Amino acid sequence: MPVLDLPDLNQPHGMYLAQIAVRAVMAWPTDAATRRRYVAIVMAHHLGELEAAADGLPDPAQAADWFETIAAIREHEEWQQTWDFLESWFNGGGRFAAVAVAPGIQEYQALMNSRMGDQLAAGLILALVRRMARHPELRGGPSVKKAIFLLEHVPAPGGVPRNSNDLWQAWSDYKPVSHFCAALFDCIHETMDETGSPEAFAVRMQQRLEYGFDSFLAEAEAYQSFGLSFRPWGKSLPLLDPVQTWILPAARQWQPTPMVAAPLNDYLLSVLRNYRAPSAY
Repeated sequence: MPVLDLPDLNQPHGMYLAQIAVRAVMAWPTDAATRRRYVAIVMAHHLGELEAAADGLPDPAQAADWFETIAAIREHEEWQQTWDFLESWFNGGGRFAAVAVAPGIQEYQALMNSRMGDQLAAGLILALVRRMARHPELRGGPSVKKAIFLLEHVPAPGGVPRNSNDLWQAWSDYKPVSHFCAALFDCIHETMDETGSPEAFAVRMQQRLEYGFDSFLAEAEAYQSFGLSFRPWGKSLPLLDPVQTWILPAARQWQPTPMVAAPLNDYLLSVLRNYRAPSAY
């Protein structure tokens, strides 16, 4: 199984770079070359910003006193540390050769946005199966088929497909990263509950991911553990393929999440009562 390469979250910009790593593998779980080019493009963008900011650094030789000299030296050291950190990721992405053949950062962002609905669908499927597991009375047990049936028949977030063929395709495409997709949906849903406007939502989401990405990873780990251990009724393999699933590194940099999967509410259970397994011919 592939293991996600994460930076030290305690280092400067560690949380942000971890986001980039997760975004890349969520968007292209089976395309390593595109992931590297995406990382190179993003790092090149930030290195360009950092290079432009160098002109604004104070000159220690022009400081009025010793305290200003120390402060100026510290700013230069922080700038260099950030440069070295970003450059190491730029190098890992393939450097200028990768940038030369890659689309621009706006094109990448548009492509990733266009896939968000399918990613959330895959995450919702995993989340619904996990919640179904809280109901031992459920005939036939939890299954992807039941989760897709629910998404076809209940209101879903904008962009999430409603057609069963599209939902199956989304599950197939993003199943190896569905635990990250599920954690992202939870984060979006919780942030929407906390905020009252699109502007406030965008700000709060950025704050949660920038300063609390370890909590996101802990939630993804909980979904990962469930998916790799839960075996649907009548199946010999777990819900998530242990060979293809992108797993988090064993050296955990976060505390386990205190959150547990809630059972299905009465409305979802009532919809599931209308589910009938496809007939075999």
